[in-house]
Amino acid sequence: MTNINESTTHIGQGLTPQDLRGNSEEQDFDVDQILDSALNHVVDSSFDLIHKQRGEFTIFAPKGRVNNATIKHLKGRLYQAADEPGCKIILNLRYVDSIDSVGLGVLITAHKNAVARGGMVVFTDMNDRIFKTMKMLYMDRFLNMESTMKRAIELMS
Repeated sequence: MTNINESTTHIGQGLTPQDLRGNSEEQDFDVDQILDSALNHVVDSSFDLIHKQRGEFTIFAPKGRVNNATIKHLKGRLYQAADEPGCKIILNLRYVDSIDSVGLGVLITAHKNAVARGGMVVFTDMNDRIFKTMKMLYMDRFLNMESTMKRAIELMS
């Protein structure tokens, strides 16, 4: 992966299930266990985003889950970049664990916005599970997908 660490923006939510649970010493173990399980699914404290301008390319590299709870950290910046005429956006998904339907909807909208303004969004470095899901949904026929950032740059040059 191309080094894009110079302008890392850390926007993790910073909460843990323990922060939300508070003092549970008086509760049963079963209640604690159920609460931990539910909170681990609801709270996503490990979302980060790298956003970098590299020459003519705008690079986004989210980390963690791209879902209803985390997409707010990416959506505004991605849409703003996609609204620029002739934009060249690389979405590096190497460190993305999963993408839900809300996250996918935002990515598709950004792609459509960029294309409407003569720009391009290329999705790179997807893990096998995300890649197979995208192919199963026929997203490879609609979205620009490349295996590496180098190939994405070649496609847009």
